Amino acid sequence: MAAPDPHGKVALMLCESLLHALVEEAVLPREKAIQAIEVVAELMRDPAEIRAAKKQESSPSALIAQIAETFAAKD
Repeated sequence: MAAPDPHGKVALMLCESLLHALVEEAVLPREKAIQAIEVVAELMRDPAEIRAAKKQESSPSALIAQIAETFAAKD
């Protein structure tokens, strides 16, 4: 079992807090926030995605590049 990642936990808490703030300020509909969470949960259940994630570099620059790609792929 891997050791806990305190930076990852902080990042996760920040993301959760941001989603809550966006919903509370009516910037993002609650349903869209739930949908975003469900998409990530579904990706984590996919064994192929899990293997791919383990192979990818986990540096901050690689992570932000992946996020940029997901936004670029959106309509």
